[in-house]
Amino acid sequence: MPENLLKRALHARRQLGQAATEYTIVTFFAVVVLIVPDENGDVAIVKLANALKTFYNGFAYAISFSTTITPF
Repeated sequence: MPENLLKRALHARRQLGQAATEYTIVTFFAVVVLIVPDENGDVAIVKLANALKTFYNGFAYAISFSTTITPF
């Protein structure tokens, strides 16, 4: 019985940093994709920020026509 517990403890110890390593690698590649310019010289994060600004401006314009306080 103690051997089985020891094996499980050693197995769990080897896996302790696995999730942190995977998240770090995925985050690194996501950042690289967002900041490296494409063949046209456009940076994805700038395009994303501009799209969010455009959508928010459209939302603010549409909500400005509201005549009631609640949408119901």
